[in-house]
Amino acid sequence: MDRKKSSLSKFFDVVNKLEDIVLAILVIGMVIVIMIQIIGRLVGHPFPWTEESSRYLFLWMMFVALAAGFNKCESSRVTLLLQAGPAWLKKFSEILYLVIVELFFLFMIVFGLQVVQQQISMHELGTAIRIPMAFIGICQPVGGALGFIGTIQNFLEYHDKVAILDKEAEKKKALEKEG
Repeated sequence: MDRKKSSLSKFFDVVNKLEDIVLAILVIGMVIVIMIQIIGRLVGHPFPWTEESSRYLFLWMMFVALAAGFNKCESSRVTLLLQAGPAWLKKFSEILYLVIVELFFLFMIVFGLQVVQQQISMHELGTAIRIPMAFIGICQPVGGALGFIGTIQNFLEYHDKVAILDKEAEKKKALEKEG
């Protein structure tokens, strides 16, 4: 389905590109750190910082990737029951979907920031690499903010993917295009 450009398209493009770059860096970083870990074990001198580092890189990757899945409506949804329902339910479900997903991302932002504030106030540090845990904890509200933006992009630019369509009407429309 084609993207419908909106007034925020340039902003969305920047956010999407930033997510792609961050995810690429995180994956490359994980591969390098895990290779160092494997080599260290093979030579009999494992590095304790590699396990913790790979875990933190993975956390960051998961939160950014979660958000990136919402950019082009690539997140999974269960629509089987909605297909059997009346048309008004399909329309209402789109709004409900938007509200629930945005509330989820707001929850991630608000409570993630509270966790980060707690980590800062308690001066929490990683055990092996001794970095402030706030650098790790901030991945949750960052992921929430990126997901919030991505969901808005869904509705503005990929609404056809978000819409709960009537399968019978879609089949009929496809047959009309063929004939």
